[in-house]
Amino acid sequence: MAQAATLLRTLQAVEHVLAHAESEADAYPALIAAIGGALGWSTGLWWTPERDGPQVAAGDGVTVVVPVRAHGRTLAVLEFAATEPDEDTYAALETIGSQIGRFAAHCRARRALRESAARRAAMLDVAFDCVFTMDSSRRILEVNRAAERTFGRPAADMIGREIGDLVVPPRGGLVVGGGAELTAKRADGSEFPVELVVTRPELPGPPLFYGYLRDVSERHAVERRLRRLAAEQSALRRVATAVAAEADPAELFGIVVEEAARLLEAQTAHLVRYEGEGERVLMVAGWARNPDHSIATGTVLPLDSESATLRVWRTGRPARVDTYEGTTGELAETLRSLGYRSAIAAPIVLGGRLWGAVALTSVDVEPFPEGAEQRVGDFAELAAQALANAEARAQLAASRARIVQAGDAARRRLERNLHDGAQQRLVSLSLTLRLAARRHGDDEELVRAGEELSQALEELRELARGIHPAVLTEYGLEPALRALAARSTLPVELGYGLQERLPPSVEAAAYYVISEALANVAKHAEASAVGVRVFAEDGRAVVEVADDGRGGADSAGSGLRGLADRVEALFGRLTVTSPAGAGTTLRAEMPCGEVAPPRAG
Repeated sequence: MAQAATLLRTLQAVEHVLAHAESEADAYPALIAAIGGALGWSTGLWWTPERDGPQVAAGDGVTVVVPVRAHGRTLAVLEFAATEPDEDTYAALETIGSQIGRFAAHCRARRALRESAARRAAMLDVAFDCVFTMDSSRRILEVNRAAERTFGRPAADMIGREIGDLVVPPRGGLVVGGGAELTAKRADGSEFPVELVVTRPELPGPPLFYGYLRDVSERHAVERRLRRLAAEQSALRRVATAVAAEADPAELFGIVVEEAARLLEAQTAHLVRYEGEGERVLMVAGWARNPDHSIATGTVLPLDSESATLRVWRTGRPARVDTYEGTTGELAETLRSLGYRSAIAAPIVLGGRLWGAVALTSVDVEPFPEGAEQRVGDFAELAAQALANAEARAQLAASRARIVQAGDAARRRLERNLHDGAQQRLVSLSLTLRLAARRHGDDEELVRAGEELSQALEELRELARGIHPAVLTEYGLEPALRALAARSTLPVELGYGLQERLPPSVEAAAYYVISEALANVAKHAEASAVGVRVFAEDGRAVVEVADDGRGGADSAGSGLRGLADRVEALFGRLTVTSPAGAGTTLRAEMPCGEVAPPRAG
């Protein structure tokens, strides 16, 4: 009985130690003392299989070894210097070893769990993304530091809340395993875009959910910048295409102001030209979302107020005005009466001088974004390029017109010199030879010389008519065309509907167009008749030559190309319609008045 009582005290002593120990390191020394004291053993020690074991014997007598085991593994070893134990003591020690093994395994599991939790917490706290732990009701149980930074709230203020208090949930609620872009709310009430993914780990116990949230404000800002850049490049490309296509300046300016206004979300846009020494501006083109805010094209306004266009005139650089409140002057009064609150403008520079400006206005309380005036500069540069192109085309057209006019004048002068000089001399010589032939009727060589001289005179007259017909200069286009029709090898039906004479260069161009066309019909068309019409239409002289020949004329041929160049040099247009088997119609349109190049702007 005494032995049984001793073993019972030993087991109770072990249970007491295990109930109050916090760790294996705390328990083993206390267990050595409790077991040794209860059994009367003098010395004892413990060690783990990871170490080499005791360096010295436990003491005198036998060595009793108590293995501490759990799940088939030896976790530690207790050694005592003792007298030889009986079988009951060995059985009790085996039970004690198993009991201590369960305690050791539990301690190690708790330590591993704490270490794992610490590692997880450390990983979550250094994560850039927000991480939430939630229960089945979506109530927040835990957050990391990134969530505190992102939402501007301490963890204590978020724990216990529903995730819907921080993030506006999508219609239909959050979907586990799926991501969604949502709107989140910071502590100060500001909203920002986020990307949220909710997962559910497979863990025992009540359902647990993780929410991974990322602030995508920067990504959205980058996307907005990219969309803005793409829109700007697209708008500039449309304007550049119109410039490259040599569109009419008035049409092109309308494209410039509309594209600039739409891109920068302005209510109105105008292209203006400075007049005087910056004393006033002329509205060259305009666009407005609301017609009530527009200033009519052609309107002249004084430049007497502190405005964006005045600042451009002073500096030659893009400028802005964030408000017209308190600004004096007629221009400011006009702008305020139209509802304008702010404006931006950029200069149009032509040939090194300030020509005008592109100005955008807003009726909103908020002014244009910072740097918006610099973006208008790209449109102003394209407008300047269009002006330069139009001016170059106008100068080229004027140069071509002067060349044609100079050529016609030289032709008339050469024809006159031939008529008044060589032709008159040959006529006089012909009369002399005829008189001589009458006196010497038997001189055959003299008669033959007179005939050859008459033939040469006729060829000279034909040459003079080809250079420039005298009848065209003296009497006008209609008599010249009737003479031309009379010499034609084909029947010509002439219709002439002009009441007044055309400018000399236009008359000459019309004559040569008809002359060349009749020659082509005679040579190539295989026609039986040809019709010629000259009439006025919309302030332009129109020449039409139509035949009933085989058609298929080559409008790119050198003859027709030369006629087209002559007509286009006078700011006209020549077209040829020639379907195979259906005849050919040539149409030329030229101005009825004095030829002058169009204005560049």
